[in-house]
Amino acid sequence: MIFSPAISLVCAFLFSSVVSFTSYEIYYLFPIALILFYNKSHILKIFKTLVFLNSFILALSIVLYLENQPYEALNIFIRTNMIILFNISIFYNSKGYDIVRGFNLLKFPDSFISTTYFTLKMIDNLTNDFKNIKSTLRARGFKAKTNLFTYYTFGNILGMLFIKSIRKSYKLKESFVARGFNKKIYLNDEFMSTNKDKILIFLIFLIIVIKVIL
Repeated sequence: MIFSPAISLVCAFLFSSVVSFTSYEIYYLFPIALILFYNKSHILKIFKTLVFLNSFILALSIVLYLENQPYEALNIFIRTNMIILFNISIFYNSKGYDIVRGFNLLKFPDSFISTTYFTLKMIDNLTNDFKNIKSTLRARGFKAKTNLFTYYTFGNILGMLFIKSIRKSYKLKESFVARGFNKKIYLNDEFMSTNKDKILIFLIFLIIVIKVIL
C-alpha cells in the first residue's frame, strides 16, 4: 500500500463519516486528489471500477430525481461516489491482508484480528478455487446459457465450494487447536509513518475542523 495500513483505515473511517453526515463541499476533493496523485499509474483502472460500482447508485439517484427531488438525487450521487472513490483509491493495491495489519497497528482485540485474517484467507482460497473451476469449464468448451444444464452446473459449483469451505474451516480449526492457538496471530507491524501519511491525515483533520467551525 502507498499509505500506512493504520493511517488508511483511520482516514477511510473519518472521511466516510464526514461525507456521509454533512453536505457536499468542494474541499472534500483535496484528500481524494492527493491519493489519486500517488496512484496516478492506476487512475484509469480505479475509475473503471468506480463506473462498474455506479449502477445501483445511479438507479437510486434516478428514482429520487423522478420523485421531484433533484437536489437530493445529485447530493447522494456525488457524496456516495466520493466515498467509494476515496476507499477504492486508498486500498487499491491492497489484497485485504494490509487491512488486518492496520487493525493490528491500531491495537484491535486479538480475536477480532485473527477472525478477520482467517475470513480473508478463506475468501481468497474460495476465489482461487472458483477461478480454477471456471478455467476447467472453459477448457472443456462449456458456455453459459439460459437453460437447465447451465443452472445445474452453477448450482453444483456453488454447492461444491460451500462443502469445501466447511471442510477447510474444520481442518483449520483442528490444526490450530492441536498447536495451542491462543487467538493471537503475529504480523509484520513495522510500518513507519511517511510524509504521505502525514499530509493525508492533515487534510482529513483540516476538513473536520472546517466543518466544525462552519
